Amino acid sequence: MATATARNVDDRDYSALIDTANENGHSVSEELRLLSAEHARKRRAKQTVADLKALRDKIGLTLPDGMTSLDLLREERDSW
Repeated sequence: MATATARNVDDRDYSALIDTANENGHSVSEELRLLSAEHARKRRAKQTVADLKALRDKIGLTLPDGMTSLDLLREERDSW
């Protein structure tokens, strides 16, 4: 695993981090790992959504006029 070092952290921000870690029952290191992982997950999710939208636009996926994805699901379900 990688190691990260943050320098010149504002004292108020660090104090708030300590408070948050204590409230959550974590060490400062664990709280930073959790915050970093959450941020990375959000970035990956945002990129995945952008990739899916680009794919949709590339293949020209469209629904018939007046039809929603729920209508398609119902239609498929009822065809069984």
